[in-house]
Amino acid sequence: MMPTMLTDRADTFPSFRPGQTLSERRMQRVLGQLRESAESGTPAATLHLPSTIAADSAAIAGLLRREGGPAWIDALERAGNQLLRSSTGLVAFRVGHAGLAILPPFPMDATALDNGINDQPLRALLASCFIVGVALVRLGRYAIAVYEGQQLAVSKTDTRYVKSRHHAGGTSQQRFRRVRENQIHRLYVEAAGVLERQWQPWLDRLDYVALGGEAATVNGFVKECDMLGRLASITLPGRLDVREPNRAALDQVGAMLYQCRAYPLKWDG
Repeated sequence: MMPTMLTDRADTFPSFRPGQTLSERRMQRVLGQLRESAESGTPAATLHLPSTIAADSAAIAGLLRREGGPAWIDALERAGNQLLRSSTGLVAFRVGHAGLAILPPFPMDATALDNGINDQPLRALLASCFIVGVALVRLGRYAIAVYEGQQLAVSKTDTRYVKSRHHAGGTSQQRFRRVRENQIHRLYVEAAGVLERQWQPWLDRLDYVALGGEAATVNGFVKECDMLGRLASITLPGRLDVREPNRAALDQVGAMLYQCRAYPLKWDG
């Protein structure tokens, strides 16, 4: 793959789609390219906004007004309203009339607008060895794990039969629905028991919880798993894009936990 070229043009970052995921390794390369562009003499700046953006909107607005921030807000809003609502905060880099907004995988709480490219907080975040509990669930299968940084520390995967949907009507359909709901409940109970046993030795060290799998099934599991309820405050808002919760998926999740999302930015003038 050809490296992303950074220039002082409004169409900088042509290879990035809004919301494109970047691996930790590729993100490090992009940060290096940003620094090289800034060091070439092109005016550059860095904006850090915290994960509590909505709660601290007044303070952020004051910071941006003092530092010529309306142009930043315009650029961020054009890239997507979700940027200013990010639950993990954001880092935005400007080089000339173009830039890049990064949504980090874990919360960042810095609030600053600096001259030049200040990528140290993001680099430090990506280099951190967070302890993350992971639960992946879909009908018929689950995977429970704990990661130390990107390394899989403990895991358990298993299957439990759940009937497919029944399209007939009448009493037969009602009986089928009751059986299926009971099977789903037993899946949740079994997965929750595994989660309790796997995560208990790590509870005092867990930094975050990450969920993934089939959206409706994950939502149902969260409602029935007491430990996930107790850990809601450290549960990451994004869901891991995992189709099959199995060991092969777990081998990929460590890297997925450290992916960033990138949004190209443009400034007028």
